[in-house]
Amino acid sequence: MYRIPIAFHRRLMRGEVPITYILIETHLGYRAYCGKEMARIFDIAGFFADGTYDADGSIDAGESTIGLIDKGARVLDLGSLDRTIQPKKDDILAAYSGKQLQHVRIELDNADRYFSRLIAKEPFLGRPISIRCGYEADGYMSHIGLFTGTISEISLLPTMTLEADER
Repeated sequence: MYRIPIAFHRRLMRGEVPITYILIETHLGYRAYCGKEMARIFDIAGFFADGTYDADGSIDAGESTIGLIDKGARVLDLGSLDRTIQPKKDDILAAYSGKQLQHVRIELDNADRYFSRLIAKEPFLGRPISIRCGYEADGYMSHIGLFTGTISEISLLPTMTLEADER
């Protein structure tokens, strides 16, 4: 079950559409990819201190952001996530203490061989990946985490396919 802030719910009821994106944590930093260009999300202006230093003594610069090194509109398909109310094999009481682990398959655009060159320098295999959902005007910390896992398989063709297992 997901718990969402009331402001998120109100925006949904007004008809606003949130964006869903993936966040890959590599050895060099975070990379974010979405189905469309992310205009305002993860803007780096004013976030260089990354929350460790005060800008003027009262506001932390970069308090609700992460160290993002790349963002782009490269997601072709996010696959699907299934959440069950109760496990398929256990009783209803066991459902409160356990959950069904998910497997997701994500397809990214590699027509320009961007990922083919990137994987050689910065391997994705075994790295953490998450799928998040939120509004561009809101900070990263207010976005909802839909999936968190580890990349278990990579296939590089004109479409790069990432397979990840929940942890």
